Amino acid sequence: MKRLWLILGIPIAVAAIAIAYSTIDITRSAPNPVIAPEDAVAAPQQPTLEITYIANEGVLISSGDKQVLIDGLHREYERSYAFLPAAEREKIESAKAPFDKIDLILVSHLHLDHFHSESVGLHLKHNPEATLVSSQQVVEEVEKNFKDYQAIKSRVTGATPLLKARVAMKAAGIDFEILGLGHGSERFRWIQNLGHIVKLGGKKLLHIGDADMAAEIFEIFNLDEEGIDIAFIPFWFLLYKDGQTIVREQIKPKHIIAVHISPAEAEKTAGQIKQVFPNAVAFTTMLEKRSY
Repeated sequence: MKRLWLILGIPIAVAAIAIAYSTIDITRSAPNPVIAPEDAVAAPQQPTLEITYIANEGVLISSGDKQVLIDGLHREYERSYAFLPAAEREKIESAKAPFDKIDLILVSHLHLDHFHSESVGLHLKHNPEATLVSSQQVVEEVEKNFKDYQAIKSRVTGATPLLKARVAMKAAGIDFEILGLGHGSERFRWIQNLGHIVKLGGKKLLHIGDADMAAEIFEIFNLDEEGIDIAFIPFWFLLYKDGQTIVREQIKPKHIIAVHISPAEAEKTAGQIKQVFPNAVAFTTMLEKRSY
């Protein structure tokens, strides 16, 4: 049985109800895709955290017996976006190894290059230990489109901070925060795009989805004071001056991982990023791993 605890004081929406800033504890044709071999791991000394690139902005974060999947359950949408080939997608949707121990599923927003309701529903159905926490828009899509929703409903939580607000949460023993960042582009202002700060393996990881590239939004969160160890950044933030300023001055991560890179432009984009952020990692090879 899942229990929900709420404390503190900033307006957000959870399961369509406005609540305060809170801690919520939930107990319990393009080039062919490039897939990394299983032993393709870059391992610094004494790593406490392993990150597996899924596709597009999808990442699997692992430390000890805890795993968090962000934006990793989606299907082919447009060929300009990376997506897992069918065999690997079937593994993650069916919760087969190496995707059988995921504890927490986070989704930044409902766009199909980040999320597919059937994919999310299937993983939850096959992995009874997994919990989904996302925006009310994402929750409603899963409820509407996944036919076995009643079987997974108890492990689905909607949490939607308002723009420039944040909420602290805990699920499966994992502490994280959700940030109301908004979606870039005027035509997508209606999209509930969420950022996430995940605390795992003694580190803080930031994932911003397709955040609005607006300094006035990021400055609210004082991320430069958070001590962000690893930030997953959409590549365009790293190539445009406004985004570069946000990364350098308002996020200040120790490590940058560039995501959302088109397979057709992977080599070119990775090269451009290296010119500006020489130490950044560009995720372009699906299922490649990095240890920190």
